[in-house]
Amino acid sequence: AFHRVEEAHVTNSIPAEPGTLMIANGHEGVSGVTNYDIELYRNSKAFDIHSMSDYFDAYDNAVEKMAKEKKIWDLKSEWMTTKSKEALDSYADNFVIRFAKVELKKGKHDKFARIVKKEMRNSMAKEPGVEILFAGSNVGNPDEWLFFEVYANNDAYNKHVNTPWFGEYIDDSKDIVENKELHDIVRDTMAVQGPIVME
Repeated sequence: AFHRVEEAHVTNSIPAEPGTLMIANGHEGVSGVTNYDIELYRNSKAFDIHSMSDYFDAYDNAVEKMAKEKKIWDLKSEWMTTKSKEALDSYADNFVIRFAKVELKKGKHDKFARIVKKEMRNSMAKEPGVEILFAGSNVGNPDEWLFFEVYANNDAYNKHVNTPWFGEYIDDSKDIVENKELHDIVRDTMAVQGPIVME
């Protein structure tokens, strides 16, 4: 039932709202108990337009009724790049999706930003199987970062983590990272205005 509400939310929003750049939903594990909703808006006005829609109300009400708990991260977009919508559509059934949270040592936001943006720039430019990379820092805590990453398939993901630039990212950031969480996500629905390039 929740996935049906998710799908309606996505399919109604993207075609009607030029300012809603991406909405993606997915779940973790076989049971689907833990769900993720990733949303990107052009600006606060775009979010206001979205939040006043009937389908947003339906989605929000469904979440309130079904969810045991809910956590929202308000993020400053640090990096967002997608391949074309056509490319995303052609690979969608095989997507490998990773959701990650990285906690930094206090005051290391700027240094980490330089390290991670270099890695993401190389990944998007040199790896055909890297479809979407999004990084955002927590508005309330800039030393907490969240990542949403989409790969064409398992092979693309395995190649990515063995590239020189990914290894360099790990080496260069190891002394400033306090904690990492990595979650494997199964795609439910995903739509982008795409392609999106935001550095």
